[in-house]
Amino acid sequence: MNRRVFLKGGALSLLTLGLSPSFLRRTAAAMALPARDTGKTLIVLFQRGAADALNVLVPFGDPGYASARPQLAIGSPTRTNGALGAIDLDGFFGLHPAMASFKPLWDRGLLAPIHAVGSPSATRSHFDAQDYMETGTPDRKGTPDGWLNRYLAVKGTCESCAPAGPRAGGSPFRAVAMSAQTPRILEGASAVVAMSAIEEFSIRANGGDAEQRLEALYRTGRSDVIHGSGRDMFEA
Repeated sequence: MNRRVFLKGGALSLLTLGLSPSFLRRTAAAMALPARDTGKTLIVLFQRGAADALNVLVPFGDPGYASARPQLAIGSPTRTNGALGAIDLDGFFGLHPAMASFKPLWDRGLLAPIHAVGSPSATRSHFDAQDYMETGTPDRKGTPDGWLNRYLAVKGTCESCAPAGPRAGGSPFRAVAMSAQTPRILEGASAVVAMSAIEEFSIRANGGDAEQRLEALYRTGRSDVIHGSGRDMFEA
């Protein structure tokens, strides 16, 4: 999805839903096995590409901001020359005018922007920087897994999730990526699920009993990686 479309549409959606904590809990519970609240849910949105942080969360109160970028700077909230200025948050920082839908969340104490946070890596490669953010190991290209998958391994089996998966870590639905393939951040030994949409989450097989025949291939007592992954797939 285009980042601009996501930010615009997502902001309107969040405003419509009010970002109600109870709504988030119900959504998380609906995705869980079993369908019940099992605690806090971590949601990670990784926008591949780039965002101009100084024009998303605008430091209009800093006199050096406008002078350093005369053609790019977003005006202050009091700007009156026809252009939209920043949406004031605290007298120093403001939101880009296209992010007006996020202002009610700030007012309700449900939004906390964190500025000037990034990787300690000095790489000037955009692609390496993305990889380091997902692996959590700056300047180390050989890391085989993502930090979120390592988190799942450290957290261990979810005792409240049943039935438990055949491999360590419990149900593969402990971690769900809404993408066509598993993102780098979730790659690793712990079981995860990737899907573009819930309605598309299925096994594509030709013939009425093709899926049953495929599942039968994994109904053995073997515990190797292939059979374990197969059982995970059909459990999901």
